[in-house]
Amino acid sequence: MGSLNVEDHGEWLSFSLSHAGSLIPVRISREAMEEFFGAVAGSDSLKKAYEQDAEMIHARAADMVVAGKNYTPENPLVLGMEDF
Repeated sequence: MGSLNVEDHGEWLSFSLSHAGSLIPVRISREAMEEFFGAVAGSDSLKKAYEQDAEMIHARAADMVVAGKNYTPENPLVLGMEDF
């Protein structure tokens, strides 16, 4: 399991999760990144926090994948505060 295309969008971080032979677009909120992974205000802070805890974030994202659901960039897997 790995990630690609990590991008800090200010209010969320997006990445693609390699899971069960597919790439799944994932979006995680800034609020969750700050509360659970130590992100702070500033440029690239979400990316830095993600890099430190990518394994845990990947594991939670993989747990949240719904089999058979078609995730797209317009309809990604979304992780928020309630998911951690």
